[in-house]
Amino acid sequence: MKPNRLSIALGVVLTLSANIALANIDLKQTATELTTLLRSARSVTVNKVTIDDPSKFVLADFVVKTKSNYKDAAGKPFDDSDEMLNHLMDAIVFVIGNAKEGRYKDKWNSGDYAGKFLPARFAREAGLKFEQLTQGKATIRLTTSDRLLVNKQNKSQPWENLVIEQKFMASSWPKNRIYDKYTKEGFQLLLPEYYNAGCLGCHGGEQGKKIHASPIAGELGDFGGAISVFIRR
Repeated sequence: MKPNRLSIALGVVLTLSANIALANIDLKQTATELTTLLRSARSVTVNKVTIDDPSKFVLADFVVKTKSNYKDAAGKPFDDSDEMLNHLMDAIVFVIGNAKEGRYKDKWNSGDYAGKFLPARFAREAGLKFEQLTQGKATIRLTTSDRLLVNKQNKSQPWENLVIEQKFMASSWPKNRIYDKYTKEGFQLLLPEYYNAGCLGCHGGEQGKKIHASPIAGELGDFGGAISVFIRR
């Protein structure tokens, strides 16, 4: 018995739907792994020695520590065959190498933290290089509420601001819950982050009031910002 046109059309629709669902899962997994890798690398930069003097970085050790952190957080080893992960790792290595060679000194030449290789500065530079390496197909960046903003270049985009102000900063939002959304253009993910002891050296107490756009003294566990990922289809 030959299949009729209706059954053929239904089969095509089901196949397309399955392919779209699979593609969506892949985008979410990729975005999640990108945030994990960035955080794994950033945690290595939380070191007073290299914050004060990035020439002290040992690049090979940095990569080993980053991959070890990634394995612990992701529950699996770094995948050398994953194109997006490799782009971010290449961006990370590029930024650490430039910092080690002193190529950012003139870029951060004002304010209380002039010349310091801060974790947030590392993350921004890595995100910029990553976007370049992916030719705009994907972005990863730090952002936060306008009230907590320190670097104006990290100002939230409209969709990020909406999520931060109406969800992440609401008392009803479960702590650590991510926000993600599939759009016609691709996939958006926003991961909330909260002040830990390492953050408070810059963002806590009177120093927090001094550097934030509004005079807010960050406290342990307060919302501090978010990692934003966008991947185009």
